[in-house]
Amino acid sequence: MAHPVLWRGKTFFYPIGNTSAVCLTQDLCPTEKADVLLLGCGDPRHILYTVYTDSTGLQASRKLDFTCCDLEGAVIARNVILFTLLADEGAAERAPQIWNIFFHFFLDKASHDLLISQCRKLVELSSDLDTWNNGPYGYFLRMCTGDTLAELRRLWQLHVKTTTCSPSEAKAFEFAYAADVKASRAKFECVLTASRAAGPLSMYAFKMAGDHYNIYWDTGICSAVPKRPSEVSHPNPTLAFSMVGDKFGVHYGTDPLCCFHLAEALVPAVGSTCHPDQFTLKDTVDVCKKQFSRWCASVSKVLGSQNPSSPSPLIIRCFVGDALNFCQALCYSRTAKSTSAPFHVAPWKIPYITFDPSAYGTSRQSPAPTTFNVIDTSNLLDHVGVLNLIAVTSPILQRTPSATLYTEGLASDSPEDTLAEHLCGDIATMGLLLGLIPACFVSQFTNRSNMHEHIMRLSKNATQNHERLAWKLIGGAEKLLTDLDCPIDIAAEQLAGVFFNIYLNMFSHENVRRRLAMVKQSLSGIIHYHRRSFVEILSVVKRRVITDWDSTMNMLHDKIQNDRILITGMNFYQELCCQLHLLGVFDVDWLSLPKVQEVHRVERPFVFRNWKVLPKTVCVVLVVPRDRLQPLLPDLDEAGTPVLQCDLRGTATQNAFSAISTIFGTITTSGQGDGKTAVIKEDTTGRYGTSPLVVWFWVPTIVLVNERRLSVVLSVLSTPATCAFAMKRGLDLSIFRADLGDEQLVHILRQHPNAGPESPKEKNVQISGRPVKTSGACTFVTLDKECKTPLTFTTRVDIVEPDMKASLTSGATPVVNQVSMHSIAIVLGDKSLQFPFPLPIDAKKSKLRIARKSLYIEIILPLRLILGDTDSDMFPVIPHGGDLALWNMHRVNLDHCIPFSLANKKALGWINPHVSLMMSDRERRIPSELITGSTLLDVKRSLHFIFGQASGLAEDKLPLCYALRAKDDEEIFVMFYITNLRLDVGSHSMVADTWVMPSSPTFEKAEAFSKIFSHLGPSNMKTVGMGVEERKAWQHLLVAATERCRTWEHKTNCEYRVQGVIPLTLEPDESAICSCGAGVGTETFVKKYPMLRPLAPHVTRAVISPLFALSYLEKVGSLQDNVASSTASTPAPAAVVRNVCAACGKESGGSASLLICSRCKVVRYCSQGCQREDWKGHKKSCVVPSS
Repeated sequence: MAHPVLWRGKTFFYPIGNTSAVCLTQDLCPTEKADVLLLGCGDPRHILYTVYTDSTGLQASRKLDFTCCDLEGAVIARNVILFTLLADEGAAERAPQIWNIFFHFFLDKASHDLLISQCRKLVELSSDLDTWNNGPYGYFLRMCTGDTLAELRRLWQLHVKTTTCSPSEAKAFEFAYAADVKASRAKFECVLTASRAAGPLSMYAFKMAGDHYNIYWDTGICSAVPKRPSEVSHPNPTLAFSMVGDKFGVHYGTDPLCCFHLAEALVPAVGSTCHPDQFTLKDTVDVCKKQFSRWCASVSKVLGSQNPSSPSPLIIRCFVGDALNFCQALCYSRTAKSTSAPFHVAPWKIPYITFDPSAYGTSRQSPAPTTFNVIDTSNLLDHVGVLNLIAVTSPILQRTPSATLYTEGLASDSPEDTLAEHLCGDIATMGLLLGLIPACFVSQFTNRSNMHEHIMRLSKNATQNHERLAWKLIGGAEKLLTDLDCPIDIAAEQLAGVFFNIYLNMFSHENVRRRLAMVKQSLSGIIHYHRRSFVEILSVVKRRVITDWDSTMNMLHDKIQNDRILITGMNFYQELCCQLHLLGVFDVDWLSLPKVQEVHRVERPFVFRNWKVLPKTVCVVLVVPRDRLQPLLPDLDEAGTPVLQCDLRGTATQNAFSAISTIFGTITTSGQGDGKTAVIKEDTTGRYGTSPLVVWFWVPTIVLVNERRLSVVLSVLSTPATCAFAMKRGLDLSIFRADLGDEQLVHILRQHPNAGPESPKEKNVQISGRPVKTSGACTFVTLDKECKTPLTFTTRVDIVEPDMKASLTSGATPVVNQVSMHSIAIVLGDKSLQFPFPLPIDAKKSKLRIARKSLYIEIILPLRLILGDTDSDMFPVIPHGGDLALWNMHRVNLDHCIPFSLANKKALGWINPHVSLMMSDRERRIPSELITGSTLLDVKRSLHFIFGQASGLAEDKLPLCYALRAKDDEEIFVMFYITNLRLDVGSHSMVADTWVMPSSPTFEKAEAFSKIFSHLGPSNMKTVGMGVEERKAWQHLLVAATERCRTWEHKTNCEYRVQGVIPLTLEPDESAICSCGAGVGTETFVKKYPMLRPLAPHVTRAVISPLFALSYLEKVGSLQDNVASSTASTPAPAAVVRNVCAACGKESGGSASLLICSRCKVVRYCSQGCQREDWKGHKKSCVVPSS
């Protein structure tokens, strides 16, 4: 497997999500079928919210196919209960009971009876796959494997069993359950996690979040009343059985409010003058229940409208098992055309993944998807590492510009825990090698706000930083690029240097000087990578990169052999060479079969006495007796989640192997020599049973031949977290050892245990997702001297067009023009050739090498990745399958976004800090009167001005219209009208519901404008001046803005199609957007502005939102930089937390007012003690405000 084996000591159950629901289809085209893979899916909030968001508008016709994978069977079992309840008639009437079943620790009788009744029904329907598929839920709810269904059935049976036991057993169960609930709650004084669900209004949610957490864990129900009703007394059996054991093991940070969008409860509705402080906890809980009810109603409606003769528009597939193995099995199933995959269901499990033939078989007319245009990985990167995720998801991500991989990180407590550290290399370099890159990294902005994270960090209780990223296929932002698997070329020496740098970073825990950095990488100190993980990455790169691979690997091999940075690195050298061979990446010389056979002929080791022919690698199996392991369990549990590994130790040698497999069970062997096989029968009670622990791993055969006296050792990998274990077990951290010749405890096999007669070779398991195409121009990448950062792209262009050949041979000098951020045009005479590149390039700094006789041109282009150095086409809109795809701006269902009141200015204190987070600290230091040279910064400043005007915070009177024009041109190129400010709660951002009217000289538009001209005086219209480059950027932005909220289809004669250009023009006197959406859905526009009715046929709806800076690339939200800047005031988030102590997070209330810092007049404290405690940190940013 791609991840090291962890000893699972203390574990938790995560039945309820800890982040707000998001729309999983927001990056797809409106009618594009959604094949969605959810890895570590957790609860179904994202599915519910996605169905709700797609329930209206053009996307209502979209077919949704979700494949849900979670290691915890109890999570999937609960989700299936919910979906089947929603599919049953009368779901709306039972909504309160469904809420209780899903979120409450304790249930009333009606909810409990409904749950048990449903579990009984599910048990009856789940005897086998055929019975389930032909049952009442099989048309939309499918099980990927028979093992999944069996595990779910086991859990449902346990739920039912709680009602059939004796009275004394029932009483004991209830007592133990209540005691576990009490023992599980957090020991912290205040848990504020749910406040982040309020997004930009989270500063108003601190007290409410803390109060609800305490009530929830004290009473076991979601309520504003700190007392549980007497009739709510039944333990919720869906929370009593999980991988934790037959007990309540829910994580102490769980709070149902985290799943929802609390901003809806805090923002004043249109027409209201309420302040967020006036909303109560009861209001918030009620809003969450309403959201859940709306989402569930949408699912019930879709399922209720099912036509029996046609496929369901909503399909949900379930898999219980490991996410990494599941992805590899899906890829294997697709390429090998087999439903049986040689990957274990999960760590510590013996069965292999076998898909349901009725869904994944090749004979199916519409088989289940094995590639996906949306892959959501929850926060798995905290648990398995982002490189492992990319290695297994990249082959199954569809090759389209809209295809998206989502990752979330929660474990880090700081944005300075950068993405580059997680990637073990430069972001651009890793993107080029792996073929995936965060879209916002390229565009240098995001539409998703993390203001709540900035506010959370003001509290000393903050232990997490939530970062959600959308990864796209590199180069997908370029319209010209038709092959999204376009290979790159790197010199062997530089590629070896890159690989070596990745190697050092992946195993930095083996660097004594950087040993403490491991603790920083994740709160739990989990090691995510072993040598197989590294080889998996090399395998991905090998399929993408054109180079002299053998030379690359030989140079890498030499670097690793001569390395002195990783002190224990050479302990894993044999494993590295073994895994390179097994995955078909590279064979070192000494591993060649003739050398192994020659050593065997001469040495004839005892363990191979009956072997006729030696293979290059063999499988070593170690049996650890239970009586030797049992006394160590408490010490292992105290070590948290230590990495298990095996060692082969000789008199003077020690070779470590971390790519091991483990299972509790009994082993039976048959045969001898190279015909010996082994079968393991799993003990399903696991660590709580009596069976031994069986461990197996692959080794190079020659390792066993060269050393006469070897012992096989199961040990723990040394990390700072294992110090206590080392004090008890010794510095070698061994758990158990046996002599290699002990035939009772050690077995040497040609194939792994439970391998069938036709089991594939290990190296054939990793089947390439897609072969590399080498046709056409290939981009050659040049890196810096340290082999870390890409500097230039080089491409060779063969001139074959006759006129261009004539121009070149006659001495004409080619001209290189920038076409877009990612492409250039080479002009010779009156002809040109266009070429795309995977990352932004700078044509102005290009260099040419011209071969006039050989008729080719070589172009060297520097990359354009400097922060702030962006072009006007930073909002790509790409033709895709007859539709248009957005690359770095997600789609929004405006009618589901919440409009809010602007009547009470005091209730809008969050807006200015919210939009101010568009500016990084670097951008804030640039004086406003300077020509910045950054088109992106210019657009941000204009947006800041527009949102300030539209919210009424800049001036009391709201403008009727906004007019954009270039400063050197008196002509207005676009006018737009904002009907509402709304909350895009899924991205925690404010958006402007806008109606756009581009400038274009038509008689009808001029006549309509003449009728309303009297209403557009200077007091009603705000003019925004800008430079030429910013004007062009706005013309690109408006195309994307109208596309983002589109509810209409592009016509067959759409100008985009006819002219083949997007935007249609960059000239100021013509329309950049097509006319397909003009006049569509303008009822709300006319209702808001009846005096502008004549314009209704000419305006197109658009969504304009802030473009936020990226906190993982540069510092954002510093008070010091804010006050030091000479720009217009853009207060940092701390300025709005006026009712929260900056030291302890305590809120003011009633008579408990806060003290304000007398110097900066910004930061507040609840006491002088807190102020003194915080001074060391605060003094760095405490600056007297300028007058």
